[in-house]
Amino acid sequence: MAKHPNTPSKSALPQDDEEGPRKRHRANAPDFSQADEVVTFLVGPETKNRKPKKFIVHKEIACYHSPVLNAAFKSGFIEGRTQTYKLDDVSEGVFKLLVQWLYSQKLTVQYFDREKDPADSSLQGKNLAALYVLADRLAMPSLQNLVLETIEDISVKSDTIPNTCLHYVYENTSKGSQLRRFFVAMNGKHVLAGFGTLAYEARTQLGDL
Repeated sequence: MAKHPNTPSKSALPQDDEEGPRKRHRANAPDFSQADEVVTFLVGPETKNRKPKKFIVHKEIACYHSPVLNAAFKSGFIEGRTQTYKLDDVSEGVFKLLVQWLYSQKLTVQYFDREKDPADSSLQGKNLAALYVLADRLAMPSLQNLVLETIEDISVKSDTIPNTCLHYVYENTSKGSQLRRFFVAMNGKHVLAGFGTLAYEARTQLGDL
């Protein structure tokens, strides 16, 4: 897969085994010796007409891949007492991608034609960006790296950049974010290759580089 200049590589993000304050919360690798222990995720907002979507995940899987979840489910706080974790600002589509990765360390995505399927293409870009943000919150650097690789792969194969999600990216990340830098670098390469002008959001955030 072709690599864009200045885009983050796997080594750009911290790996799971690095030293840090969260390392002590790392769980043992799952062997399903406790396959009957599961945790519940309540995904999406609760409204008058809608309840959050319930997802059930093996506890050892969730805890192994996220020091944040490991600490939460083994704490004396409400998550530890109820074995339930609320994600009211996450969509079902994004969480499905997270569960897919938890069990396989892979992401299976469709390749939409941006011209023929603009809505699907736009939603896919936003879901991947939101997955990156969620992975950052849950301290899953390997998933963050895979999301970047997946976005790049889609960009290379479709010869387009999913800029429809740039507003979401800048609303949900801070200055200097790897995700911001990634999109700015991709847009810059696209322009240098003669495929168009720099997207507005990327053009206004060049100070991130």
